[in-house]
Formats: sequence, C-alpha cells, structure tokens
Amino acid sequence: MKAPSSSTEFGVAKGPIVVLVILALIVLEIGLKLFSNPAPTIEPAEQIQGIGLSRSVNFVVRDSRYRITHVSIAVLQQGHAFPASVTLRRAPAASKGKKTRFAVDASAQIGRREMPQLQQGEATIQVTAVNNSWGRFFQGGERVFKMSVPVRFMPPQVEVLSPQQYVNQGGCSMVIFTVSAGTVKSGVQVGDDYFPSWPVKETQPQTRLALFAFSYNIDPNTPARIVAEDDAGNKTVASFNYKVFPKRFPVTTLTISDAFMQRVVPPILSQTTAIHDQGNLVSNYVEINRDLRKVDARRIIQFSKETNPKFMWSGAFLRLPNTKAEANFADQRTYVYDGKVIDHEVHLGDDLASVAHSTVVAANDGLVIYAGWFDIFGNAVIIDHGCGLQTLYGHMASFTVKPGELVKRGQSIGYSDSTGLAGGDHVHFEVMLDGVPVNPKEWWDPHWIHDQITAKLQEYGQ
Repeated sequence: MKAPSSSTEFGVAKGPIVVLVILALIVLEIGLKLFSNPAPTIEPAEQIQGIGLSRSVNFVVRDSRYRITHVSIAVLQQGHAFPASVTLRRAPAASKGKKTRFAVDASAQIGRREMPQLQQGEATIQVTAVNNSWGRFFQGGERVFKMSVPVRFMPPQVEVLSPQQYVNQGGCSMVIFTVSAGTVKSGVQVGDDYFPSWPVKETQPQTRLALFAFSYNIDPNTPARIVAEDDAGNKTVASFNYKVFPKRFPVTTLTISDAFMQRVVPPILSQTTAIHDQGNLVSNYVEINRDLRKVDARRIIQFSKETNPKFMWSGAFLRLPNTKAEANFADQRTYVYDGKVIDHEVHLGDDLASVAHSTVVAANDGLVIYAGWFDIFGNAVIIDHGCGLQTLYGHMASFTVKPGELVKRGQSIGYSDSTGLAGGDHVHFEVMLDGVPVNPKEWWDPHWIHDQITAKLQEYGQ
C-alpha cells in the first residue's frame, strides 16, 4: 500500500497552515505595536528639594515620534490628590544629545497657598503625560512620573549682624547676616538689582556677606531688603538698617566731529554682529553709542556670573599711577553733531590718561576672565576679584595676560591706547558689582575699604 503524501498528511494541506501562521505573526506584531504604545519621557527641569508655601516646578516632556496631547501635575498626600494649574510652552526638541520631534515645558505653582489642605510632612509630586500614538480617537501612550519630597512651611530665618550700613548713591556697602539651615539662596534686593550673598568662611556657610550697591540712576528712597529662600521654596524678606546719601553727577556736552567718527566707527562695525551698517556715518555712530552700549552692558552682567565665591583681593584698589582723570563716573553726556543733539548717554567709569601706550596694571589681586575685543571698549581686560566684584580696563592697545590667569595688584596687564569708542589714548577703568557699574573712587580709598568692609569682617565675620 502506498504511503500518504507528505503534503496532505492527516488530510490537511501544509500550504494553508503556513499562510495562517504568517497571518498570525503579522497580527501578533501589530498587536504588540498597538499595546506597547510608546509613551513620552518626563524629566524635572531643575532639582526639586521640597514644597513650601508656594513654589514653581518645571518639567520637560519629550517624545521622539508622537505629539504630546496632555500633561497634568498634581501633589498626592495621605490619599488626596491636589491638582495644579499647568502652563505649557514649546521647548527645544533635544534630550541628552538625542533629537526628539516633540517637546514641551510644563510648569505649575504648587504649595500651601495653591493647595490649602496640604500638610507638613511628606508628599508626592505626580506628572502625567500622554501622546497621540493611537490616533485621534483613542488615548495614546501614557507616562507617569513620581517623586517624593518633604513639605515644610517655616520660612528661612535671617539675623542681621552688622548694625548699620552707609551707602552713597552710585556706591557700595556690605551687610553681614546669618541664615537658618536649609537656606539655598540669599542676598540683597535693591529695586530691580539683586546682589547675592557669599559665605564669610567655608567652615561657616550660614554666616553670609553681601556687597550691595545703590546704582547712580536709582531713587535713593528705593527700599533695600535681605531676601532668602530655602530648598522648599519658602521665602523671607528681612529689613536691615542703612542710610543712603544722594549724589549729584557731572553733566557734560561733547561735540562729535566727522574725523572722530571716521576713525572709530569702521573698526567697531567690522568687529561686531550686534548692529548693522546703516549706510550713514552719523547713524552708525549713534547706533554704536546707544544700542551697542546696551549690548555690552548685558555682556558685563553675564561676565558677573563668572565670579569666585570668596574675596581674592585685599586692601585698597590701585589707581593707575601717574594718570589724570579725563572723565568721571556717571558723567551724563549730551552728544552734539553739527549743532544738533544726536544722543544722550551715561559714562560709567573713570577715564585715566597718562603718556601714550602707558603700562596698564591690575587694580587688585584677581583672575582674568576676559581679554579681547569688547565693542565700545575696544581691546579690554576684565578681572574678577570675587563675590561679584570685577574691574574692566578698556581702550587698550594689547594685553600681557590671558583668560584664566591669576594676577597680583600692580601687575602689568597691557598697554593703553584709543581703541573702541575713545577720543584719545587713555584707559577706561570701570568697577562692577554683579554687573552694576559703581563708583571706582570708593575702591581706591583705604579708609572706605576699612570702614565698609574690613572692620565689619573683623567684628561680625568671626
């Protein structure tokens, strides 16, 4: 008897079985893709160490393939969920070097003010994000991010140690105070200007010093306050004793000539991308004098963040030897061309002139953080002296130092010239505190240094 054919063994053909298996695998693969449902990623935008009376929390939600359709933020505590009002805005679509197609910043204000039933203790911040990976008629992939944090409502405590501060308008002073444990940020707020505090000693981080200034253009009646914030977002505002002495500043008129503009405008235009050639010499000069000056002021504020957390200097700052002041701090200038007023600006340093190409020296010990072309200042050097205090030397011919180099008081850093927006060979010397220009004359005065800084450190900084 003939054996059954292998193709029809048990009465079933193999061809249809293979087709059914392939179809089953296809269905399984589609099902896996559907039910795997890729979800967005959620990352905190900054470290969150706790919840207090009220604080902002920010998260970045990203997805490599699908649009993000929903983000919610809530605080969970003792079986209760307290939802927050979430603000969404588009974010750069990149995460840890990998490009992503969709990204949003999700922020919310959370704390006892927004959630009155919140209690001290522990709580969980929960962020939920959903994409549209199943299309418009079904819920997409969902990701839930949770983090446990402490809840504290006691604000930081501030105790002022130095009893009385005296400050000139356009000048500086220093206050010493202590903060309670858990304080992560403290300083002095004067109007819109914030001056951070620094530890007096590394071994006593809760005893703080804060150099602060009343800018030349601020109302002397503007309140100054110590502000402090802890790791839970709780904030304190504390008063301290100070007296402001109003000052009057010079008012001058400068006549601008064609020869001057033809000398200074082309080199500056050739070195900057912040402004563009207007096709007119006077228009170019005004844009440099007005708009580029503002750009440079913002750059100085950025440089102020590159500061050492302790004083690198000691004693009075050195005024450039054998120099005459050709212009003073906060000189309010009116610029006139062809009998017409073309601009009004304020000169925020002292112009010190000697012989041509004279040696420029560091005013005190510090770290060179910039040496190069600096728009209206021409060739310039910036030295950081620590705790937000920096000096700028402008209109130089060349440098003998480079960024990252430590310098000593009186050390040569280069030579004077008339680069940038300078009428002749001199050095523009500027002192900045956290990016705010202040009167250099105080820092040249050993008596002022002793009264405002050294004596306070000796008495209250132990």
